[in-house]
Amino acid sequence: MAVSEPVRRADVRIKICGLTRVDEALDCIQAGADWIGLNLHPRSPRYVDAGLAVEIVSALPSRAHSVGLFVNRPAGEVADMADRLGLGTVQLHGDEPPSDLLRLRHLRIIRAFRLGTAPDVRNMDYLAEAATLGRSADAVLVDAWVAGKSGGTGATITEDLLRTIPPHPCLILAGGLTPENVAERLRIVRPWMVDVASGVESSPGRKDPERVRRFIDAVRSARADEPDPG
Repeated sequence: MAVSEPVRRADVRIKICGLTRVDEALDCIQAGADWIGLNLHPRSPRYVDAGLAVEIVSALPSRAHSVGLFVNRPAGEVADMADRLGLGTVQLHGDEPPSDLLRLRHLRIIRAFRLGTAPDVRNMDYLAEAATLGRSADAVLVDAWVAGKSGGTGATITEDLLRTIPPHPCLILAGGLTPENVAERLRIVRPWMVDVASGVESSPGRKDPERVRRFIDAVRSARADEPDPG
């Protein structure tokens, strides 16, 4: 399964990750978010168990898209959990080998890379290895590297690293995005989607509706202010 064709700059999608409540997930969609992320990594402060994840997914309108985030789980376990929760898209946010993409070929796959130094960007050669095996990632997410953390830290990717990220038709920009900085980051990187968690929270896992609204407004304003690159 592949994601849709690359879209124009004005059509940047918005993914809000780390939802832990049905009402807040619904509020995010109502505010204009396109995708919702559910963190299925038990060590995360935004972790939701299978029961709560099913509640959230079942409550969302048909136009909303749900993503399950996994960190270093066996491919078979990821596939079973995705089927159990009714998820068509999974996000691999750890050190999963390229062969896992092949084993999960029936799902839409977002492969995350945590970037802290130039060698981390070079490690994105992983994508070429996966393609050689016969299963490319459907989308690529870039997040900030923080020692001992898998994401949702609020740390940002430095501008010099942002400028060296190899192009990808479905690039998802994450890493410390907030209502205050997302417009500038969009000017540096022209992503297919932006992904936010801590930047719109009042506490880990609890989304602040005002910050959600301001974030979405900031993304939309950046779209309007900058013409399509053609």
